[in-house]
Amino acid sequence: MHLRNGDWVVVCDAGKYVVYENQGDKDRLDLRVMSFDENTNPPTHQQGSDRPGRFPGPAGQNASVGNTDWHEQEETRFVSALARQMDGWATAETSRRFVLVADPKSMGILRQSLNDHTLSRIDHTVTGDHAHRPVEAIEALINGA
Repeated sequence: MHLRNGDWVVVCDAGKYVVYENQGDKDRLDLRVMSFDENTNPPTHQQGSDRPGRFPGPAGQNASVGNTDWHEQEETRFVSALARQMDGWATAETSRRFVLVADPKSMGILRQSLNDHTLSRIDHTVTGDHAHRPVEAIEALINGA
C-alpha cells in the first residue's frame, strides 16, 4: 500500500492507541507519532464492589441480575472515545486520510462509532492486534498490505 505524505495511521486495541503521520512519500514510509494513549483497566473482579442484585420473580422465587463486566465496558468506552477523536481530526483537516489497524473487536466498535464522513476517509484497514508493536513493524505491515 502506498501512503501519501500527511496520511495518518491509527493503530489501536481496547487498551492502547498510537496515531502515526506519514512524513515520507508514496515510495518510502516515514511514520512519526502524532498522538497516543494507554488505558489502565484492571479486571472486573478488581473493579466490582458487590454481588449482583436480586429481585422477586413472577412465581415468588428470587431471580438474580447478571454480573456487570466493568472491564469490557471500559474497553468499549476507550475505543468509542478514540472514534470521537478521529471524527474531530477528519473534520478539522479536509484532506486527511486514514489507515486503520485494529484488533477485530476494536475494529467493530470503531466502525459502529465513527461517523460517515470519517468512514469515507479510511483508505485501508488491517485487522490484527498490532498496538504494542514498534513503528518499524507497523511500517513493514503497511508495506506488505
